[in-house]
This record gives sequence, structure tokens and C-alpha cells, in this order.
Amino acid sequence: MYSTKTATTSNEEFTSSYMPVGINENITLKEVSVEKTPNGRDFIRIVFENENGQTAELTEWKNEKNMWITTDEDLQKRDNQQFGRLLQIIDAVLGTHPEFEGNSFVEMINWVKTVLSFEPVDENKQPYTQKLRLKVVYDKKGFTKVSTLGTFVEPMSVTESQIKLWKNDLLERPIVADKEPAADPLSVVAAPVTETGGMVHTTSTGADDLPF
Repeated sequence: MYSTKTATTSNEEFTSSYMPVGINENITLKEVSVEKTPNGRDFIRIVFENENGQTAELTEWKNEKNMWITTDEDLQKRDNQQFGRLLQIIDAVLGTHPEFEGNSFVEMINWVKTVLSFEPVDENKQPYTQKLRLKVVYDKKGFTKVSTLGTFVEPMSVTESQIKLWKNDLLERPIVADKEPAADPLSVVAAPVTETGGMVHTTSTGADDLPF
């Protein structure tokens, strides 16, 4: 329903709830959670927040063999890189990390959650308030996320930042074209059939028919 009595106009600037792309400063760690999808896939979600309440997330999933990861060596390399990203966050927030040896992805992500837990860290029961620099980019679908290329997070106390913007970092929202829905073959109208002099003729209604 449309009515001149209920039509509205907003003259307020839109403020996104998501952190802008680029290198953001004065960021804090907001939340760390270990979750499971309805299909039973485990993952870890780490949420960062800026001073305006805008957020950016990093999620890590269990690496599996596929057409790009074909050997045990390839899989171990991906696991090493993945754990390195999570240790980068721990080091940025805490300044160091404890030693860890684990045999499964679930064991590893639960350890990360425990290390980055929001248990009181001093007698005043204050959560971690380390101010961070954080690199945020677009993914291929046009959503923002924490970059996983190179150094992507560091304490604000670092005077010469090691965070770099790489050519593979998407800093402009990719254009994802809408796909035209495929024609329903059941909706095609059958051409009428007539019989003349013992011959069966089909009258076509298609626009691509030739005139001969």
C-alpha cells in the first residue's frame, strides 16, 4: 500500500554497523566464540570493534583436502598458516602467547578461545582493552572481513606499522551482477497442431523462427 499520508523522507546520514575497509586504528577485541553450523562444521569467530561500535569479523574453518590441497604436506602447511593467523591476534592483544600442542582443529580453536577469554585480567575486573590496528577488506561477495594476508593486526603501540595493503586485498566492493533466472521449461506454451490434407503442421510462436 502506498499513501501520501505515510510516505517518509530521511535526511540523516546512513551509518554502517560494519567497520570500513582499510587500516583501522584504536580497535579492540570484542568477542571470541567457538560455534557449530547446523551441518556440524566447527569454526571460530573473532569479532573486533572500533570506537563507533562498528565491527569486523574473522572466521576460521577446519582445512580439508580438495583440488588445491591434495597431500598431507599441503594440508599441514594450511594448518600452520591458519594457526599463525590466530597467534598473530593473541600476540597483538596479549603481547605473547603460551605454548600449545594439539591434535585436532576443535582442540586448537577452543584453546584460542580460552587464551582470549574475557576473564578478568586484574583486580579491577577489567577486560582486555589493548588498542589495535586492524586491516579490513572486502570478500568476493562484497562483504567486509578482517584481512588474512600478511600482518593484519598489531598493537597501536607499534610506531612503525608492519601492516601493508597488498594488491590482492580487495579495497573496493566487487560488482556482483544479478543472475537472470533460468526460464521454466514447463512454462513454455506448446505450439498449436493442425492437420491439412493428411499432413500434420506445427504453428511456431517463437521469435527466432526463420521466414522460410
